[in-house]
Amino acid sequence: MRIRHVAAFAFVVFLGGAVASQEGEEAVIVVTGAKVAQEITEAVELVEVITEEQIREMDARNLKEVVDHIPGVVVYAHPLPVVMMQGFDGAYVKVLVDGIEIAGDLGGATPVAQLPVAEIERIEIVRGASSVLYGSDAMGGVINIITRHPEEGEFSAQVIQEIATNLRYYGETSAAWANHFFGASVAASYDYDNGDTRKETNNLGDTVTLYEMPLLRFGMVRSELTWFHRAGDLGLFGAVYDSYRERSTSSETGVVYDDLKTEVGIDGEYTISDFASIDGFATYKAYDHIVDDLNYAFDTTSSDETLFDQMEGEVRFAWEPTISQALLVGVNAKRDLLEGDDFEEQESATMVSLFAQDTWNVGGADRVRIVPGLRLDYSVPGGADEDPILKVSPKLSTRFDPNESVILRLAYGMGFKTPSIKEKYWRFFHPAPANFMLLGNPELRPETSHGINASVDYTATPRVSTTLSGYFNYVFDLIDSQIIDEESGSYTTNDGVVHQYINVRAYRNVGEAITSGGDWNVRYNGDRVTTSLGYSFTTAWELDGDEDRYVELTGRVPHQIKSTLAYRIPVIETTATVQADWNAPQLVDREDDTYTPDYLMINIRISRSFLEDRLNVYAGVRNALDNFHLFDGYDDYSQEEYFGLYDGLTAYIGSRLTL
Repeated sequence: MRIRHVAAFAFVVFLGGAVASQEGEEAVIVVTGAKVAQEITEAVELVEVITEEQIREMDARNLKEVVDHIPGVVVYAHPLPVVMMQGFDGAYVKVLVDGIEIAGDLGGATPVAQLPVAEIERIEIVRGASSVLYGSDAMGGVINIITRHPEEGEFSAQVIQEIATNLRYYGETSAAWANHFFGASVAASYDYDNGDTRKETNNLGDTVTLYEMPLLRFGMVRSELTWFHRAGDLGLFGAVYDSYRERSTSSETGVVYDDLKTEVGIDGEYTISDFASIDGFATYKAYDHIVDDLNYAFDTTSSDETLFDQMEGEVRFAWEPTISQALLVGVNAKRDLLEGDDFEEQESATMVSLFAQDTWNVGGADRVRIVPGLRLDYSVPGGADEDPILKVSPKLSTRFDPNESVILRLAYGMGFKTPSIKEKYWRFFHPAPANFMLLGNPELRPETSHGINASVDYTATPRVSTTLSGYFNYVFDLIDSQIIDEESGSYTTNDGVVHQYINVRAYRNVGEAITSGGDWNVRYNGDRVTTSLGYSFTTAWELDGDEDRYVELTGRVPHQIKSTLAYRIPVIETTATVQADWNAPQLVDREDDTYTPDYLMINIRISRSFLEDRLNVYAGVRNALDNFHLFDGYDDYSQEEYFGLYDGLTAYIGSRLTL
């Protein structure tokens, strides 16, 4: 097995390097991953930036297809795709748009395939515990999507059209305009995948149509109006996300996920003086989640609907009393409402938070920076029988620049995750083959983590740079489900459907976990060649209470390689790009010592610009090796079967027109 891992490493390295996530760091790039606008070269935290141009070169149509190519980020089915960072699953990674949290699914994870790349200017990634600034659910890190905003005196418009041989269509259009007083922008996208079907005879002798590849429809519209003032800006924004996904789970059953997300909000900033400013936002988000369980044999449908509403507001005050100090303080308030077929009544959760961060540039010499931070969270009881939760989360980040070529970073942070409404109040029947009841627990305690992150940046030449980073996280009061009743029984839903279960499980604070690992990236940015290579490794262990020892956590990718090689061909000025991603097999079952197959994906793209770069025409192939990989998983599962890549090699062609 080890020899084959080495072979995979060599194979991917041969093709190129990892996504050049911080390409052009010598340029002025403003980041907000730490809730303070600054150049990336001045950031104390290690912030990874993916630019709009890099996103285009990835052929990405949604956030999933972007982070798929980022070292140290793993995408997995939940059943919808969500992200994993530093060994933490999607419920522990916070996804933001312009610094504002996106409503996730019932478990708190954000379905990243439902976030299109339309209107994205850049994406910022901060790894490790970020609870001081971003609160609960940020134990694994933060992904912040920064959208384009119109600039004064500017009009721009863009249209993208793409079609693939698997009948997947993607279209995107956007427009922005601004004068001295007002600005307006609108963006819309539509992603359609016809899926892949086959005919099969079920146990009753009936011929049914099954989806080997799911049918997908996703549309988005987002708009913003901005009022410009010499002392600041005031914006009003809104968005609608509509998603439909149908797939077959067996020859007799299928499932449909039908989601509608809407959000409206207001944000603004006001400059008090050259050294002080205030900014903030207020939002309302609604999420209508419908799951239809399909029975092909009896032609019946059982529906389960959940309604999730969230109101959030935040105000921040930034003050620079001296050239070597910057202070940020803020208050955040959030209220969640959840009701649906799996809840006996409407449930709620309210959180009020205070946070502060002080950035010290010691002596103003740009050599040593120290950033202490503290957050206080108070969770208001949702019911008469619940106790309030008070959580204090400190963080300390440091940066040392011994010379112009080297940056050393070290950070400690305490993270936390409050129990979700689902974990506290859910009544859920898990269908075949598991057939169990899962109950919430209002007495759950918050999960808490202690995390250490360290990194070294080295710029050998203006064209060559490398980053080496490592992390260690210790989590206690881990929430998981346990069997509390071995007796079988039946459960009747609100719409009268009766389910037979074999046991009852409930959420409990069950133990401790440790995640550790590291990332290495090397980048070369030449005039015509851009290449880089990234390798990540992760170990994750949980405390087995029965055996009183740590055992390996399932579902984590232990080794990962992400690579890219881009070359602009002389004379014809056409750019050719090759991307290669490889994930080592993941542990499925400790007792049986079973693993998934490995994952190997090669994508090839060529593009050419015309009309003074206003028109870009591109074409390429995805899954260029047609599901070739190095070794199968348990039960001889191939990459195609386990990951559902039945489309195999697909070709596509598209164009982007910019005005």
